[in-house]
Amino acid sequence: MIKNSKILILTGSYGNGHLKVSKTLKETFLKNGCNDVIESDLYLEAHPLLTKATKFLYIKSFSYGQRLYGSFYYAGNKDKNGLPLDFMNYYGRKTLANLVNSYNPDIIINTFPMVVVPEFLKKSGSPIPMVNVLTDFGLHNNWTHEEITRYFVASEDLKAAMVNKGISPDKIKVSGIPIEPSFEQQFDRAALIESYGLNPDKPLTLLASGAYGVLKNMVDIVNRLLHIDDNQVIVVCGHNKKLKTNLINKFGENKNVQILGYTNKMDELMKMATVMVTKPGGITLSEALAVQVPLILYRSVPGQERENALFFEQNGASLNVSNPDKLIKVISDVITNEGIQLEMKRQMNALYHANASEVIYENVSEIINREQIKLKKEII
Repeated sequence: MIKNSKILILTGSYGNGHLKVSKTLKETFLKNGCNDVIESDLYLEAHPLLTKATKFLYIKSFSYGQRLYGSFYYAGNKDKNGLPLDFMNYYGRKTLANLVNSYNPDIIINTFPMVVVPEFLKKSGSPIPMVNVLTDFGLHNNWTHEEITRYFVASEDLKAAMVNKGISPDKIKVSGIPIEPSFEQQFDRAALIESYGLNPDKPLTLLASGAYGVLKNMVDIVNRLLHIDDNQVIVVCGHNKKLKTNLINKFGENKNVQILGYTNKMDELMKMATVMVTKPGGITLSEALAVQVPLILYRSVPGQERENALFFEQNGASLNVSNPDKLIKVISDVITNEGIQLEMKRQMNALYHANASEVIYENVSEIINREQIKLKKEII
């Protein structure tokens, strides 16, 4: 029975997205009666100091060292056997072995591209099934391995790319990326906007700078946006306290501007927005698909975010810009042209896959039940 099964969810705290996915999955399994579910940030538990240092470098890559980060990303997406990256096959292995031996899970759900996990299962001969929940719209080789039982992916295009790599289509389920249920709930836009002290009859631009507040030139951008007739602006600064303070000092008295720090109300903010400017993280984009808020992706960095941005742009689900002047023009075009908004929403709806976490739960249940039946037959 799935409800008596032990579920191990592995994640990584590089950015906020992987943590949100693992949290959503855990809550979905608990809601469905699976009471033995644990999460592990494997790299952080295995090597806390080194992981904190690399996380710092990852965050800084959005401001500095973009080319360096991009070169690592694209190098890791080449032929695995041709790269001197074997250390990643061992990074965290001891901690993983201890975790598996002590917890003895019935299945491992992985939400972060860690080669060490399937390599450990392969070398140890473990029969534990493992599934990968891909958290971006582009394919990276670190997600793929012959030991993976099932892949849960964001789109039909991503499935096709994996099949082209030689992965059986039977192993791939187009589920969408798990997001918090609040993004998929119905809403009254006017009532939401009024609850924030803003005017529902005026356009609203949402500037979301990510969990770490990494978008640049925000003071100048907000100032220029306020020169667009009747425009209202909400800025989410994430954990960037300096940015929040600077913006409050500049715009704190303006009734058409609201400055927020890190918030767990992004679902409400997206539902209110006429257009959202953001960085193209896989989870943020999936949340936007559920709400169908017109998207402008600003200054995507090389790596998974650049690949996400290209996918959305090619499918008509976003407008991508890289400089402040173009950004202001595109925002003005979107908020003053309902036709652009409607077409973008139509394209986003075509990419949207509802209830991803429930789809994954059902599929994982089938895998566990199948493995339990197989084990019983072997015993008999």
